[in-house]
Amino acid sequence: MRGVVGAAAHRPQHRQPARGDVPGHLFNGASRGLRWYDAALGLLVLPGAMLTLSLIARHRRTGPLRFTGTAGTVLNCAVIMGLVINPYTARGAELFYGATLLVAAWRGQRGCESTVLSNWILGRDDQVGCPVFAPIDHAETRLDARGHTPRQGRASQH
Repeated sequence: MRGVVGAAAHRPQHRQPARGDVPGHLFNGASRGLRWYDAALGLLVLPGAMLTLSLIARHRRTGPLRFTGTAGTVLNCAVIMGLVINPYTARGAELFYGATLLVAAWRGQRGCESTVLSNWILGRDDQVGCPVFAPIDHAETRLDARGHTPRQGRASQH
């Protein structure tokens, strides 16, 4: 036990990750021992599931889906935790969330990374409660309302 405490005391101190740092940490964890089914889950199954949910939402509602309150955030957090804790889905989930975070950053798109691909493909603006970045998005929205202009992402340059 003493060795564990000593090893923990000598770990390098890291700064808090920002939105751009998170994908690297997720890819680093997902790339260790990546199996074919991890890639299939992270790059096909989970994006396909989100696309299917968006298609269902588009069929039932004409406007964008907003599931951003407490219930939406808690449910999204439960799904994320369930995927990441399960040893059979953890690497695929890390790959999915890491890839979608990179796409969201590249496109300059706010909101939860889980909807970024389906929103892009279908031209929608569906939002679900994001337990990690909701406070950042809220602060950016308040700054926008005060007249501060955020950096423009690639999506706004097209």
